Amino acid sequence: MYRAAFSQSTRPRRRENDFQPPSACDIKQAMNRRRFLRLSACASAALFTNSRTAFAADAEIEITPQPAGPQISPDLYGHFVEHLGGVIYDGIWVGADSKIANVNGIRKQFVDDMKRLRAPNLRWPGGCFADGYHWRDGIGDPAHRPRTYNYWQASMPAGYDHTEPNRFGIHEFMHLCRLTGAQPYLAANMNSGSPGEFHDWVSYCNAPAGTVSLADERSANGDKDPFAVRWWGVGNESWGCGGDMNPAEYANLYRRFVTQFPAYEPKPVLVAVGPRGHAKDLDLDWTRSFFESMTTGGHRSRIDGLSIHYYTDFRRSQERVATFDAGGWFDVLREGARIETVIEQHWAIMAKYDPSHHTKLVVDEWGVWYPVGEEIAPNYLLSQPLTLRDALHTAITLDIFNRHADKISMANVAQTINCIHSLFLAKGDRYVRTPVYSVFEMYRPHMGAQQAQLRIHCVDLKVPSRSASAATMPALSGSASMQGKTLTVTLTNPSLDTPLTSRLRLASGNILEGKGTILTHANMAASNTFDHSTDVQPAPFAVSIRGNAGAITIPPRSIVALELALS
Repeated sequence: MYRAAFSQSTRPRRRENDFQPPSACDIKQAMNRRRFLRLSACASAALFTNSRTAFAADAEIEITPQPAGPQISPDLYGHFVEHLGGVIYDGIWVGADSKIANVNGIRKQFVDDMKRLRAPNLRWPGGCFADGYHWRDGIGDPAHRPRTYNYWQASMPAGYDHTEPNRFGIHEFMHLCRLTGAQPYLAANMNSGSPGEFHDWVSYCNAPAGTVSLADERSANGDKDPFAVRWWGVGNESWGCGGDMNPAEYANLYRRFVTQFPAYEPKPVLVAVGPRGHAKDLDLDWTRSFFESMTTGGHRSRIDGLSIHYYTDFRRSQERVATFDAGGWFDVLREGARIETVIEQHWAIMAKYDPSHHTKLVVDEWGVWYPVGEEIAPNYLLSQPLTLRDALHTAITLDIFNRHADKISMANVAQTINCIHSLFLAKGDRYVRTPVYSVFEMYRPHMGAQQAQLRIHCVDLKVPSRSASAATMPALSGSASMQGKTLTVTLTNPSLDTPLTSRLRLASGNILEGKGTILTHANMAASNTFDHSTDVQPAPFAVSIRGNAGAITIPPRSIVALELALS
């Protein structure tokens, strides 16, 4: 069944044992499909026709621009990096003396690609690392910074060390943000730190020069101007590595951390630790109990955001990153789409305590997490070589975020480089963009646009599954947005073998011209590697326009992005 932007099919389902003679449209459609399969998927054209022309469509797509609709915040396309494996050291930080092209020690290719994506924000220093991190260890002369324990050290293979050198601290991080244009999103240490340490960090970052001594110290360390950090995460996974707390315990500590928050510009966005959304029960009790603790007894502490972590979690399965069958393909995509239910159900609970919805959701960790064993190097923990499957997972997830733009103020893919759902892999002088990068690139026009209503009428797709005897999922997913007179439509066909003919209709206005981009491959497990870095790449998707309606044929295993100029 379809929720939110999807509505139930208006066409009756045909049972397998029901025989109906093929119609002329059925024969024409079958011929078209056979012809399509003879063509290169990347060169397939989308043909828009006048709505008066007969066309047998598998899906009907209705789009209604909403001039007053919610904005799709650019922050939904945010990022996350942590001192974990090869994320910071070698992934981002190569050192100023490195032969690898860098900007004051930061890998230049990473900077260039993040600028190309217009990365809106960057979450740091964790993750689980944050709740053992003391910000003072990462300031001052790099040669005199202490070497400290890293939470992830215990996960390292025998013979490898993960001691934290603190070479990459707050000044280096802010330099990275300035180079890329990303807004900083800092996570406080609530587990081994204190409210006082947190408040000092805020003052160090945001106090104007010449005011408090901490501002003078920042200036002496090379940055006279305040960092102007707006986004502050008050802890991380406090139900787990961030303190093993229950919701009431965390609520008590949250109030202590935010009550005397230093009042420097900009006005902060305070993000509270929320649920582990990928739990079997969606961890609904965490949200319910936390808000109950925060709203009873006369408490007044502000909560601007509630963090949700949602991993498409296959860590304890037999699923592999790079080799899988059809059941594995669909199980990952179906589990990823469950984030829509997580968003809706936690939002409903929050409404009981916050009817005006001042508090928004912040999905600051999301992605597919596979079992260990396929890392690009033993000490590069969780560095997964992602495939086309993960690109489709990304598209489905971003479309869900777009459709729920009124509920979500920020989201951060976990993590941007060398870890879990990465856009990039890097090892020494070798560097590659994964297929996930291409999806972020294709979806850039949605950033900052007004949400357009998208309704898809289509019969569910019956799919194989390793965990169920019978399973279904939407045969087509997508989202739409308007920016000026440009309509952006993104659509994903998860089928492994069947192209999907779709009729698209605008509620008002006409399409003057259009262009498209497609990401697909004949091999469902196709990936980009250090040796073959361009196997999975976007390609042009030809568009022909007539009037306010049209038809496109979306290849199997593909993501299509359309940019349509309207009258």
